[in-house]
Amino acid sequence: MKPTTDISRREFVTVASAVTASALAGCSGNTVETTESAIETTDRNTTGSSPTGDGATETSDLLRAIDNQAIPFDLTASSSGLDDIAARLAETPIVGIGESSHGVKEFKEIPRQLVQRLVGDHGYRLVAIEGTLGDFAPVNAYVTDGKGDLDTALSSLEFYFWQTDEIRRLFQWLREFNDGRPSADQAVVRGYDAQFYHINARAIRTYLDSVDPEYLAEIEDSLEPLTTRFQTTDPAAVATDSQMALLEDLKERLRTHKSRYVEQRSETEFRLIQRHVWTLGRGLRFVEKLAAEEYTQGKTIRDAAMADNVAWLREWTDSERAIVMGNANHTTRNVGDTSESGTRMGQHLTERFGSDYYSLGLLFGSGSFAVPANHKKTEFETFELGGPVAETLEATLAEASHPQFFIDFADVRERASIDRSAADTAKFQLTAPKVPERGAMALPEPPDELMDGVVFIREVSPAAFSGSA
Repeated sequence: MKPTTDISRREFVTVASAVTASALAGCSGNTVETTESAIETTDRNTTGSSPTGDGATETSDLLRAIDNQAIPFDLTASSSGLDDIAARLAETPIVGIGESSHGVKEFKEIPRQLVQRLVGDHGYRLVAIEGTLGDFAPVNAYVTDGKGDLDTALSSLEFYFWQTDEIRRLFQWLREFNDGRPSADQAVVRGYDAQFYHINARAIRTYLDSVDPEYLAEIEDSLEPLTTRFQTTDPAAVATDSQMALLEDLKERLRTHKSRYVEQRSETEFRLIQRHVWTLGRGLRFVEKLAAEEYTQGKTIRDAAMADNVAWLREWTDSERAIVMGNANHTTRNVGDTSESGTRMGQHLTERFGSDYYSLGLLFGSGSFAVPANHKKTEFETFELGGPVAETLEATLAEASHPQFFIDFADVRERASIDRSAADTAKFQLTAPKVPERGAMALPEPPDELMDGVVFIREVSPAAFSGSA
């Protein structure tokens, strides 16, 4: 990265915000986030820019520049290319890794390899993963103390897309890394989302049962309904006056009984429960908007809570260097007006941390991907991506000589041909689990403003989830 160029780009992005990217999702429970008007279906007969005349020369120059600037790699533990990519990312204390499809095998293996390098070689100690605050508590207990069974911990996660062999192997590696280390130097795994509020409510119930069972008995009738996974489609049934009053009562109880609770447990646990109460409130507001089909407002609440929780987790775990894994719809920034799409977590993190936040996108050319085939997400099916979609960044990258590589936009801007192409390529590819038959789709947003760099895989394969075994 070149700091001067990088900061100026982020200053621009901080002043601007975004267009729709809801369709990137599939990570919002059973709700549909797709805004199809903003997405272009693949033209399967056209994959390149089809230049003529001077355009052919520019494309040739561009491809040579990409080949010169790209860092190719193999997906192996000994890959020197991945070593170089991790070293580049490690110039920034907060690294967001966003996958443009939940159903791609390589998008599970690449984070595994990069996280191992960032933790093992570059001092990163917080691995924050898309999942409600508290959802990864069983995983973290295994990673830090060897407690519990990893398969059981993985199967308890609300999001199916982390239940893969690659992610399982990452957690096993983190357990080995932490073994024998003092707790202050261990890598931890935490969720940062606010979607499934029942996880927060259950954590609060467990804590109160330990430190203040009498108070728990008083509020149990009000708290208990919140410990069940939400199913409502009635906005009037969520974030009710009584539920919000319960939250205020919980906050007051924690405030007035802090010394007693801390004495029984610890300051660390007390602060975590305070955060669970805060996140519970955000989750209720999020579900209220979903039930009302106000998806943009819901995303705005959710992504703001995500960013706030990432910032809080850094302080709570005393981890300056953090990795933030999730869908690119959350880890990327925005450009332009966000009134129709909602401000992404990556935009919030950029506004808060500036050039200390690096947004890395995982992009695909063509191949196939997996999506759930049933409501319970225990069976999966494979769809072809087609593509790459014409006039996307991926259509250009697919013509490079390397089948998989990393490009840092701050570096490539120093070469006029790449900078010109990035400016002209205002689309990138994604998949939407709600409409998998459409394969690769183009989102009309400039990738070089949403992300700081990308890892590109020309031909991807479908992920294998534990429920599909």
